[in-house]
Amino acid sequence: MLEHIEIKCVRNLAKLEVSLASGATALFGANGSGKTSFLEAVHLLGVGRSFRTHQSKPVIQHEATSCRIVGRGSSGGRPFVMGIEKYRDGLVRAKVNGETIPSLSALAQQLPLVLMDTEGLTLLTGAPEGRRRLLDGTLFHVEQGFLALWKRYAHLLRQRNSGLRRGILSSDKAWRHELAQAGEQLTQARGGVVGRYAEKLRQLAPAISPNLAEVEMVFRAGWDRRESLQAALEKNAQSDAAQGFTQVGPHRADLRVSADGAVASEVLSRGQMKLLLVALKLSQGQIIEEASKMPPLYLIDDLPAELDEAHCASVCAQLRGGRQVIMTAVDRASLERAWGTDPINLFHVEHGGLTIQR
Repeated sequence: MLEHIEIKCVRNLAKLEVSLASGATALFGANGSGKTSFLEAVHLLGVGRSFRTHQSKPVIQHEATSCRIVGRGSSGGRPFVMGIEKYRDGLVRAKVNGETIPSLSALAQQLPLVLMDTEGLTLLTGAPEGRRRLLDGTLFHVEQGFLALWKRYAHLLRQRNSGLRRGILSSDKAWRHELAQAGEQLTQARGGVVGRYAEKLRQLAPAISPNLAEVEMVFRAGWDRRESLQAALEKNAQSDAAQGFTQVGPHRADLRVSADGAVASEVLSRGQMKLLLVALKLSQGQIIEEASKMPPLYLIDDLPAELDEAHCASVCAQLRGGRQVIMTAVDRASLERAWGTDPINLFHVEHGGLTIQR
């Protein structure tokens, strides 16, 4: 649980210190006041990057040389302190419990996050890369050693593709063997977590909206699974050499989400798509929680946007039970009505400042 956060020079948040309670924290205020920037700062702390941009410069306040976020909390009954500083030139420094970390993945291990933002619909409508990232991000918290496996496959793929582009792999049988071995393991892990997602979606989607009762997931491995990856790579060896890259494997995997037997993005309204996205992210959170025994921190940007009060209340009902949630909206009343009678910690956001509300 994140108990305290210090934010310096993140967009219009010049300097903030906020204590966070368990349960729900709601930020409300006008557009541009700094609500989403607050979520962005928490995301930077827990992941090491923004969910709004891949670059550091837009995140850092104008005329500042860097931005800095420090968080304090407890995990599994043990206190922690973690922090990250990002500079305009791209330099990043991060520490956990006073120790400089070699990889930003250590931040995510300390503070698991589940993000639901207004641009998240691209998860359903966009390229397969985003859906692979959803599976792999979940597996990072669920399967010990998954990150090392993912890095190994990515390294082998880069090496083989580099050789193919330069035409120096006259016979890459050894590369194909290692790539196939790592790729099969990666695909097995992904297939297992897809099964968990499917099970959770069958429960959560109808609970949020009866219109989502017939939602299904189909995992596509990135090659014809009627044959091994080794066989697929051998079959495509000459074509890969001609094209200069590896055409089959887990890097081409996809996750198809369907509703009533059709691709969800083609038959659902935008509001229904947002509810389906919420169901996916709730599934992710529950899978992480069950595997790690530690509920993630949920970041929800503008929950009432495109959803009526009944559906907002249905979403909030799934988030109660001791989970830590930070959510935003323009209007205070909409968040209070959605959360119901349970306690909620309210902050008004204006010009980059937060004021606690009673």
